[in-house]
Amino acid sequence: MVKQHFRYSASILKTGQLLGALGALLTFMLGSLLLLELPNLNDMDLTQIYKDDYGNVHFELQILVIVSLIGTLVAAANRKVKVTLDNETVSIKIPKLTGLGLMGLTTGEHRIPLHTIRKIELTPVTGFRNMAQAIQQSRLSLVTDSKTYLLQPYNFLRLGGPDHRMGLAGAFGKPKVRVETIIREAPLVRALSEAAGEAHVATTSVDRTGPLAKHFNLLKHRGMLIELTLLAGLGAYALIDYLVLTNYLVLGDLPIWPFVSAGLLAGAMGIRLGKGAPGAERLGVAAMLCLVAVAATYPGVQRYTLITSPEPVSVAYEMTETAHFEHSSYPAIDQRSSNIQEYWKSLETGTDVVFSVHDPVLGFALVDMSPVYEKSRAFYRTQEQ
Repeated sequence: MVKQHFRYSASILKTGQLLGALGALLTFMLGSLLLLELPNLNDMDLTQIYKDDYGNVHFELQILVIVSLIGTLVAAANRKVKVTLDNETVSIKIPKLTGLGLMGLTTGEHRIPLHTIRKIELTPVTGFRNMAQAIQQSRLSLVTDSKTYLLQPYNFLRLGGPDHRMGLAGAFGKPKVRVETIIREAPLVRALSEAAGEAHVATTSVDRTGPLAKHFNLLKHRGMLIELTLLAGLGAYALIDYLVLTNYLVLGDLPIWPFVSAGLLAGAMGIRLGKGAPGAERLGVAAMLCLVAVAATYPGVQRYTLITSPEPVSVAYEMTETAHFEHSSYPAIDQRSSNIQEYWKSLETGTDVVFSVHDPVLGFALVDMSPVYEKSRAFYRTQEQ
């Protein structure tokens, strides 16, 4: 038998249709931008697109760069996924950086003698509204004497062969044929069925009409119970401490690394604790834990600043214009969007206003606005008399 090579594709769409869909989306976005009344490019300061009033790169853009970098690394890792089949062995190479292991799929490098394969099991999934979801959730199991290898049956293309993937209409329309029929005709499945002639080929369909189709009880899984407890605890802390810290104003840019670290740590912990649970529940609860951990980091970094810098420093800011204050050693304080504009307007431009500032610990300072709010309330009480 001639050696056959298969490469992995994260998408089940034909390359031309995938590029066409992405091109149409990009064209729509650019067209929408051109329809706006943009200022003259000669008069436009292009740095305003990616920098804030303090000259720092926008936080959203920093997150976008990090996400794009992670996406590029995963895409590069996907390019290295391959399966090789000859008349004696099937070789699997799937880098762990692809993230396929998070879905319970086999990762790493494996060399499987064909004579050790006892069963080739297909697990087509039904119950989804479109074919794309059903195919992506279907599985191919290679059962040997010592181990079971789990792959996506449809996502491997045979090098030198035709592109068997489907178009947009077939992927996102209502299924017109059985999922089992489609994955049985996939190049990798057919090649393995022919090569491992003595292995029994079986099909076990799974009906998954929703994430809880199997009625999995999260409370009976010890790891899931720990995750739910963490979710409740972190969520309660995030809400309570956020409300407690509403009188504090953040000066400067928040560091990104605590948010990224908290999200990655919580996500990895969630995946680990959810081991043994169904994939949908495992990934879903882990994703929620990741998001709640990131949300709890916002009041957390502020609380850490208050703990490590408990005594505020009185700093005299000059009001350069109404509700806008500047100091040579600290970031500017902009209160032009606050709801006490009448109070700020009562102060003359050039007036020194003293703020209680907690010195930076993680790159940003905190201003205790309680004394300012107290003065503003006294001002409004006087105005009402």
